[in-house]
Amino acid sequence: MVVVDRAAEIPGITLTIVAILFYLLSGALNAVERSLERLSRASAEDLVEDGRRGGEIVLAQVSDRDRTARSVRSVRLFFQTLSTIFLTLVFIQTDWSWWIVSLVALFTNWGLLAILGSTIPRQFSVRWPEGTMLSLRWLTNVCIRVNTVFDPLLRFFGGLRNTSTQTEAEARHEMADDLREMVDQVGEAELFEDEDRQMLRSVFELGQTLVREVMLPRTEMITIGDDQSLEKAMHLFVRSGFSRIPVVGDDSDDIKGVIYFKDCMRRLMTNAGESKNLVTVVMRPAHFIPETLYADDLLRMMQRDSFHLALAVDEWGGIAGLVTLEDLLEEVVGELTDEHDAKEHEPRELEPGVWSVPSRLPIDELGEIFGFELDDEDVDSVGGLVAKILNKVPLPGASVSVKGLEITALEAIGRRKQVANYRVSRAPEPRDV
Repeated sequence: MVVVDRAAEIPGITLTIVAILFYLLSGALNAVERSLERLSRASAEDLVEDGRRGGEIVLAQVSDRDRTARSVRSVRLFFQTLSTIFLTLVFIQTDWSWWIVSLVALFTNWGLLAILGSTIPRQFSVRWPEGTMLSLRWLTNVCIRVNTVFDPLLRFFGGLRNTSTQTEAEARHEMADDLREMVDQVGEAELFEDEDRQMLRSVFELGQTLVREVMLPRTEMITIGDDQSLEKAMHLFVRSGFSRIPVVGDDSDDIKGVIYFKDCMRRLMTNAGESKNLVTVVMRPAHFIPETLYADDLLRMMQRDSFHLALAVDEWGGIAGLVTLEDLLEEVVGELTDEHDAKEHEPRELEPGVWSVPSRLPIDELGEIFGFELDDEDVDSVGGLVAKILNKVPLPGASVSVKGLEITALEAIGRRKQVANYRVSRAPEPRDV
């Protein structure tokens, strides 16, 4: 009751004016915080170069962004607390019950903070961050000077913190999160397309993407043995559609090097009699990288050392897969196809009893097309079934027979030249002799 009596001695209009003043001050500091987040150092330097009054002060504040933001935030919270107290004193002077006073003060304070302390200041800071910082530079400096009193206390608590440094992965993750947030803020502009924002996010996320997430698995690699001839290599180039093929020795873990289509073609065009020579005569050294390498680091390596294909090695020293320059670019711009690439389609009947089906069609659906049950414990798709029977990656023209069906690989699509569609028909019944 003593508080009520003392509050009654102060005119309500005075308490209201003081409360509104504190709301406006807290709103102004909120605008400074938001402007500080949006204003870059380069923009602050432009203010100085343009001769704007107070530009040097704003540049100093932006240069020490952490200290400025911490100082402004602490004073803003102080003003918000005072505004809540004075507003509550206004309602205490009424004859309302205590619970009515509490509810009215709560919701009124909430509304005023939302309008005067957040919404309106945010609109100004978003539209005119430079003007906001210039206009309120004096208030910002006051906050910084006031907070110098607490510097010894901050240094004391700072010494109690764990001084362990961030790992490289933690630093990358934190930086990528900050950059993604910046992209989202920029993307709020109406003229900023969703595709552009997504591309920028992809660029930043490349620094958190491991090679093993984008590589072609070893099980899908097209390779050639070191005992094969240039003639066989040319046939493989034509069938697979690749321009670079790894050369293996005893198995896929024994990578000898990489052959290039242009090297083989140049060799054969110069001397057609060398078609029986082994591929090792034109083989180039292979580039090996750990599968845990970050994609952006590999991209810089490829740019620096001028190579487009690398073999990813797992922790046991085996070949985990291969990654190309196109794989990395696709992480930024999306799937890359050209005018020769066909698209997967729905199953369609080419002629009575003959169907064209996509590689990813479930084998049970293929069985339904031909009116019987088709199942396999190891694979789910038509492409997987063909690869299992062949025990290798199917190439165009490869054909298998399974449960009365003849499945033939058709064209290959995409940069990886994987078979996209299969021709399926009933296998001809054996004739009685």
